[in-house]
Amino acid sequence: MFHRNKTAISLILAGLFALATPAGAATVAESGVEHEVNSCVAEVREQMDSSDATRVRHDIVAIERRTVGYTLKISTSIFGADEGEAIRAYTTTCIVNGNNKPMKFSISEAS
Repeated sequence: MFHRNKTAISLILAGLFALATPAGAATVAESGVEHEVNSCVAEVREQMDSSDATRVRHDIVAIERRTVGYTLKISTSIFGADEGEAIRAYTTTCIVNGNNKPMKFSISEAS
């Protein structure tokens, strides 16, 4: 039911990443983690329940460099018709290298 343009999601993620980084720091695309973010968010979309969603927001909470790839922590909020509060929320940890399928992935619905 819920499908959005990948470009719009990438731009939102880039903006959120930019807000979470110090002034002058690289955006997601500039930092070289854009493919990793897109890969993890794609897996989140496959795993989450998006029924009754009118909007989905993915916040990149942490990015940690690993020997191979990155560990990303993502907070996902799903909004319904009432935009005030999320109808569901998820926390995700994703270990990924490039635009490959995540090497490790865990998602849990937040209470």
